[in-house]
Amino acid sequence: MNRFVLGAGLFLASGYVLQAQELLTDRGSSVVIKKDVSAHANVLTPEIPKEVADSIKTAPNIRNVIPITGSESFGQQIIKADEIVFDAGSRLVFTNLKAPWIAIAARRIKFRDPLSYSLIERDMNVRSGSTGRMGNTGQRGADDYGETNRRGNDGHPGGTGGNGGTGERLPLPTIYVVAEQLLDDQNQEIPAGLLNLAVLARGIDGGAGGPGGRGGDGGHAGNGKEGASGLFDCKEGPGPGGDGGMAGMGGRGGDGGSGGAGGTIVFVSLQRGADTFSYSRVNNQGGLGGSGGRGGAPGTPGNGGGGASRNGWCGPFGPGSPGGFPSPVNLGDGAIGAIGSKGEMYVIALKDLSRFFASAPVQN
Repeated sequence: MNRFVLGAGLFLASGYVLQAQELLTDRGSSVVIKKDVSAHANVLTPEIPKEVADSIKTAPNIRNVIPITGSESFGQQIIKADEIVFDAGSRLVFTNLKAPWIAIAARRIKFRDPLSYSLIERDMNVRSGSTGRMGNTGQRGADDYGETNRRGNDGHPGGTGGNGGTGERLPLPTIYVVAEQLLDDQNQEIPAGLLNLAVLARGIDGGAGGPGGRGGDGGHAGNGKEGASGLFDCKEGPGPGGDGGMAGMGGRGGDGGSGGAGGTIVFVSLQRGADTFSYSRVNNQGGLGGSGGRGGAPGTPGNGGGGASRNGWCGPFGPGSPGGFPSPVNLGDGAIGAIGSKGEMYVIALKDLSRFFASAPVQN
């Protein structure tokens, strides 16, 4: 197995959009894993499962010639034609991100201007996984309107809120780019090093963690019992109101989802095409981890009970205190998700591509 490293610096054509510049900025050299099995007929490497090759072979052409002008989006799992023709600066965008793999396959991929950038990219509108669910609200504390020994009973504390859900992690499909020939506008094969083809398959950012659930409200307290008054004095004193139930703690925020791994790109061609594919620029960094969800809010403290009112010789008594707030008010924020791993880039040179196309292979 031969390995070589592409330079980290990426030269961009003048006037290229800022977004493309940012996406092509490498955060570490891209290692290319190159495998040459062109000495053997009808051989596939482990990076190309038989079911993938068979599916590509049996798939019909979308059109015989697919022109890529400006930005062209495709929702199919297999984008297949006799020819795919890129105008200068054009983009082929694949939007089917739920499939385990997608394939872009053509007998010939032509580039109107090989020195200008042509791009194959995933749908960049999918920025992150979905946010985790919000935690459940804690159970409300029970009220207790009775009294014990003339003092109003205390309300019960509210329950703790549920934890927020973890943010979603979205994987990318493996990307197969299959072509027998890479041609310029004069139908000449493009030499290695002269084709500016970029593949943007940065991993999808993890979803944010869900917020923690709100704590349950504290229960209400009972009132104090009136004093028992005699003819000349108070026989039994009045009771105070009970204290309200403490507010429940908010739940912990959910952890952010892990960033998705960068896409694994598998270029497949004859030996000359594989050499040219080897110089492709690839951004397949992992996605960023999602932010952690915020801890939930505490519940509302329960009301204190009323004190006993005046009764004859027995004076009134003060009300109970409302319930307090917990300390801390919640179980904390969720953790930031992990950064996704960098994808891999393979360049496979085969003797022929009859495993992918039904008609006779192109001879070098």
